[in-house]
Amino acid sequence: MKGLQERWSDGQLIGLDIMYRQPGVIEPIAIDSIENTELTHTYGRAYSLSREAKTTLGELLGEDDDVWAQVQVNHKLSLSNGQVVLCGEGEMGNEGFIARTDARNHLEWFLFSTTANPFVAIKQEGDLVYVQSTHNFCVVLNLLDDDVLIVNESVFQAAR
Repeated sequence: MKGLQERWSDGQLIGLDIMYRQPGVIEPIAIDSIENTELTHTYGRAYSLSREAKTTLGELLGEDDDVWAQVQVNHKLSLSNGQVVLCGEGEMGNEGFIARTDARNHLEWFLFSTTANPFVAIKQEGDLVYVQSTHNFCVVLNLLDDDVLIVNESVFQAAR
C-alpha cells in the first residue's frame, strides 16, 4: 500500500472531507452553507466550517484504503520559510483542496472538501493565507498553528 507522501507525489490526496496535520492527525470537517441574501459576493450563501473528533491517518486508512482522489493544482504560493501553499481541485467539480508542503514537496498539512468547489486563488497577509473557492468564500490558514476558518467577505479583487 502506498503511503500519503507517495500518493501526493502521484497527484493524489485523501478525497474525504478532512484536514490533515503532521504527524498523521486527521480531523473530519464539513463546509456547509446557509442562505444569506446580504452576501452577494458569495452568491447569497454564508459558508461555515465545522469539525468532528480527531482520528489518525492509520485508523482512517485501516477502515478503507479506497479513499484516494486525483488532484489538480491550480495555484501555488511560495512562503519566505521555503514552504509552499497549493490549491486546486479534485476529480469531481465540487471538490477542492488546499495543501502546504516543505521546500522538498513533502506534504505537511492539507484540507480536502467535497463541497467547497475548486480553490482558485491564494494570497498571504502576515501569518494568514487566504485561499478562495469558486464560491468566493475564503478558507484562511493560520501559518502559526495550522488552524483554519472561513471568511465570507470579499478578500480578493473582483477583477483578476
